[in-house]
Amino acid sequence: MNLNKYQFNFKLIPTAVFLIFFIAFISLGFWQLERAEEKEILNDAYSLRQSDGSINLNILDNLSDSSNLLWKKAVLKGVFKNEQNIILDNQIYKGKAGFNIITPFKIEGSDLTVLVNRGWHRNLNLRSLIPDIKSIPDQIEIKGNIVKFPVSGISLGEKKHEVINSNISRVQGIDTENFNNFYSSNFLPYMIYLEPLLDRDYESNFKLPAPGSDKNYGYSFQWFAFALTLLIIFFRLGIKIHDDK
Repeated sequence: MNLNKYQFNFKLIPTAVFLIFFIAFISLGFWQLERAEEKEILNDAYSLRQSDGSINLNILDNLSDSSNLLWKKAVLKGVFKNEQNIILDNQIYKGKAGFNIITPFKIEGSDLTVLVNRGWHRNLNLRSLIPDIKSIPDQIEIKGNIVKFPVSGISLGEKKHEVINSNISRVQGIDTENFNNFYSSNFLPYMIYLEPLLDRDYESNFKLPAPGSDKNYGYSFQWFAFALTLLIIFFRLGIKIHDDK
């Protein structure tokens, strides 16, 4: 290969711009790979906890130790506080706007209450409409997954706790301190997602703690592809071939 016929014509400013973007694309690619690996580690830990079987919260000593309980399956007895239903607003599921129905659950044999996510419902035609939240009377045994509180949706600037009627309130996010004061209760620092659901009209939007590692691999491929394309363009524009004939 005769390199003498290739003329390298790289100017300072274009070269500096190329290096900045090239390094940025490569860094973003590796960052997405790291994010994918982190999600896989987290989900592996979730799967391991799920395989341990259900734990009975009624006989557990320290119910507030969320670090050892998160993502585990649980079974518990108690009663729903049907007069304290909560609409968790602005929850997106399958690309659609809706809300989660949450009812506090008083755990039998303790003074503790846990928030129970009964499922997701698509937004009603009018915000002024009130969903029909069925009461669940008497003592009951429920099953579900112990999870972190869901991320708040889009904030519309309303009050933290909007009282709709004597049995239903609407919130934009979950604040246990606020809930403790509002309901004069002692809420646990996590939520139970019912499994199975008790209401036919709702859907379960329970998901893995860190879904979508495949997306991160896809994004990583895109960033590396951008870097490769930029490299090809840079050399294509910066190298001229001289014909000696």
